[in-house]
Amino acid sequence: MKRTATNILFLLVIAVFLQMVTGCSGCSQSGIQRRAERNAGRSAAVEPTEQEPVQQVYKNSEPSAAPLPLNQLFKKYQSAVFMVFTSDGSKDYQGTGFFISADGIAVSSYHVFEGTTEGSEIIRTAGDRELKVERILAQSSSDDYIIFKVALTGVDDFTPIPIAAGDPEIGEDVFAIGNPYGLEHTLSKGIVSGYRDNRKLIQSSAEITHGSSGGPLLNMRGEVVGITTAGMGEANINFAVNIQVLELDRYR
Repeated sequence: MKRTATNILFLLVIAVFLQMVTGCSGCSQSGIQRRAERNAGRSAAVEPTEQEPVQQVYKNSEPSAAPLPLNQLFKKYQSAVFMVFTSDGSKDYQGTGFFISADGIAVSSYHVFEGTTEGSEIIRTAGDRELKVERILAQSSSDDYIIFKVALTGVDDFTPIPIAAGDPEIGEDVFAIGNPYGLEHTLSKGIVSGYRDNRKLIQSSAEITHGSSGGPLLNMRGEVVGITTAGMGEANINFAVNIQVLELDRYR
């Protein structure tokens, strides 16, 4: 009789324990574990999390789409990337720029235009058309960007590049389209390697060299995340101005 009572007590203990860990229908394994810990009188440890920086969300940006193959993204957006020719009267310079709106709002690096003769710039599109800068909308020598309006002819055909709503993650795939040494629409791919200068600069392994400055750095959804500005070829260290710095919703 004593043995039977002991067996019954043992079975009751097992039943209570099973109810403790399985009483949550549809819980994940971690959820079951936390529930068991609570029922046992022990709080689950919660690691403190670092607060994420607030990211600007641009109301005119396209919704984020699923990643696409690189060749499809290149074909879609290469038409938005153009060559920039500038001159200071004695020397000629070449860089890159890109359209962010269908009415000709464009972006490039400030240093491509710095010290050159205003009004002498030539924009050569993917269709080999030569256009002029209509007016400068904003510029920053410290952050190395310039936003300007290109005078379109009405027959220019390009797909403007949408702006990313936030920063890409470190390790995320990115690619650049530029014109290094005048080699039009050169494609390079890499990853986001880090952030510098309070996240104003994106470090990337996507190669950037002379003539590519001012081109777009894009994520694999075809959204521009930065403006390519400089590269250290031997170390494969490259930099792009974070597109969030420009607050481009003012112009789109």
